[in-house]
Amino acid sequence: MSSFRRVSPGEEFPVSATLFVTYLKCPQQALGRLQGVYPPPTVQMFRGSLAHRVFARHLVDGLIDPEDFTDVCRQEVGAHLGGSMASLSLKPSEFRAITAEVEQLYERFKALPTDGFMDAEVDVQSEPAQGISLRGRVDAVYLDGDDTRIVDWKTGSYLDDAEPQLAFYAMAWKLAKGSLPATLEAVSLKTGERRVTRPTDADTALTETLVADMITALRVAIADRSDMPRTAGPHCRWCPLLGECGEGTAALEILD
Repeated sequence: MSSFRRVSPGEEFPVSATLFVTYLKCPQQALGRLQGVYPPPTVQMFRGSLAHRVFARHLVDGLIDPEDFTDVCRQEVGAHLGGSMASLSLKPSEFRAITAEVEQLYERFKALPTDGFMDAEVDVQSEPAQGISLRGRVDAVYLDGDDTRIVDWKTGSYLDDAEPQLAFYAMAWKLAKGSLPATLEAVSLKTGERRVTRPTDADTALTETLVADMITALRVAIADRSDMPRTAGPHCRWCPLLGECGEGTAALEILD
């Protein structure tokens, strides 16, 4: 078992990159996730999930013929996203519009080089200490010579969350595999923007500290049945706790 920074004992829960990124934005929203309060499904989320399935299929099985693209999307929805589609109650015309948007993203994606591709949608899990379960899913792993490169595809315009998410993946990868990936990369298929970093042991130690502090703070709040600090910002638009959060409501009134 790998070493991990000491945390307060308490309730066990999975620690994911999504939880970590959410906590950095707003600790109370992260606590809400652990209590089963999730953002409602959106068309944008469904489109992003479907695009990621298409990207993975391309990497593993090869080029998707344009004539088969809609059928491939239906297959991926049936195999992986049926629940999400049902919850949105999508009409056939809406689904066609979504697949058209995904195909536009795919046109950009298939122009990217695939040299060194190793695997897609790689689960990275470890239990570095008693009661701590770290989980991450890496979109794609490449091998550049002897160096591992982790890539995360983004289907939106912004890469604001990319750095903490990739930092979490680097930490989880090191704890699971014993060494750091050489390169972390986030790519927006919508804008072409790219963020590339080379993680260091010092970077990973800082991320581990932040994650350990988060686990302790969340455990204390759960045990005490107390709230956590609320941090308002643009992310409040999609927060499931907005209806009970004066800070978030006030922030959106200013932003709007």
